Amino acid sequence: MSTHLKPWLLIPATAAALAGGLIWLSHLRYELSLETQRVTTEKKNIEQESNQLRLEIASLTRPERLRQYARDSLNMAPPSPIQVIHQ
Repeated sequence: MSTHLKPWLLIPATAAALAGGLIWLSHLRYELSLETQRVTTEKKNIEQESNQLRLEIASLTRPERLRQYARDSLNMAPPSPIQVIHQ
């Protein structure tokens, strides 16, 4: 038997290398899918929190709410007719 490689031995080695590459690509696709799912879930959570905060801001800045806060917490009241200067 000669000491150099036979050409037919390259076929199984090439097939094994290609199979290993396919397994590696499949693993990368799986990891990317998991990361995409995690980012999508995080995005939905952030959007939901943002919507809740916008609703809270809208509720807190209503004119009726601000008037009540000024009256109750800051002891403010509309000016009396004597306090208004007309020109």
